[in-house]
Amino acid sequence: MKEKISQIVDSMKEGLIDLAKKIFKLAELSYEEKESSKLLADFLKQNGFTVKKNVAGLKTAFLAETGRGRPRIALLAEYDALPEIGHACGHNMIGVMSCGAAVAVKKALGELPCNVVVVGCPAEERGAGKKQLVNAGIFDDVDAAMMIHPASMSTGFDISYAIRRYVVEFFGKSAHAAADPASGRNALDALILMFNAIGLWRQQLPEKVRIHGIITNGGQSFNTIPEYTSAELAIRALRMEQVEELEKRFHEIVSGAARMTGCDGRISLAEEMPEVYVNVPLARKLEENYRLVGERVTPRTYEQGVGSTDTGAVSHVVPTIHAYINITGEKTIPTHTREFAKAANSQDGYRAMIRATKALAFTVYDLMTDERLLQEVKQYFQERRREF
Repeated sequence: MKEKISQIVDSMKEGLIDLAKKIFKLAELSYEEKESSKLLADFLKQNGFTVKKNVAGLKTAFLAETGRGRPRIALLAEYDALPEIGHACGHNMIGVMSCGAAVAVKKALGELPCNVVVVGCPAEERGAGKKQLVNAGIFDDVDAAMMIHPASMSTGFDISYAIRRYVVEFFGKSAHAAADPASGRNALDALILMFNAIGLWRQQLPEKVRIHGIITNGGQSFNTIPEYTSAELAIRALRMEQVEELEKRFHEIVSGAARMTGCDGRISLAEEMPEVYVNVPLARKLEENYRLVGERVTPRTYEQGVGSTDTGAVSHVVPTIHAYINITGEKTIPTHTREFAKAANSQDGYRAMIRATKALAFTVYDLMTDERLLQEVKQYFQERRREF
């Protein structure tokens, strides 16, 4: 059966690559992925899936289903790009891999003995769309969820940061910067003090913690004392509990910068994504299937680089893996770079995408047909939840 699934993926190869190329060219940003979402949803509809759009109040989310009964297996599709550098995280491939795997299993088995669902997930890069889907109950009846992300390694495992992203605003009082500066309250001074304090704080931060941000509004004009400034900052740690603890000091820094400049400070939580709970039995099974398609598996380590993903929200409510596929060959190319974007639209990258599509489809088939594996996946998830 796996050989049959492999042959079906090969028969769709050109169409899948064409889909990924089109999504790469569109490079639609978070919550704006109208055409990218439509391409994937239409592909699934053409292959016999029932498709719902505008899921959970998200205009670019969709839910595509086929089959009936248990288990109910969800494949996650991402398709948003980054500003300026486009698909520098390879999201043009993620939705294609999930859709291709779902269609291949359907074609191989005909009448499915279970339910396969492709969840179109917008706004991973900015907005945490999966968290909104979780809150809307999309995963309430799901037995397992999977996705594969492009990278410079192939593994079924992930290490991720929990993250909270904040908007910080300072409110001062405008005045003429030359004629009457003493009448002003400089909101830019407050912002600079905050960044300087954070820079000094980093010396005493625990290992494997990240705090970083940008200025989004640095003032209104050079000859006016800025009455308003703003920034976006994020705190990341390997556990959300640690992020919450660090947040207390962050509030003190913002408050102190405001007091020293006579300004008012405000912190708003823009989004949060918990760490990924890796389902070990499911990750190991995907790695077995990677080896079947000739993919070299690499152990996941912190030193390879760690980011954050809203798949963490899914992994806290259902057994989940956020796996990786090597699209850069022998080179190690960091994501969120123009070089990685080139790899996400390269021949070698697309060949890796096809291998990953096969391995993902094999893993769906294993969950459908191996009751022992399914129970191991569920039991591990329950034990993991009790642990935390």
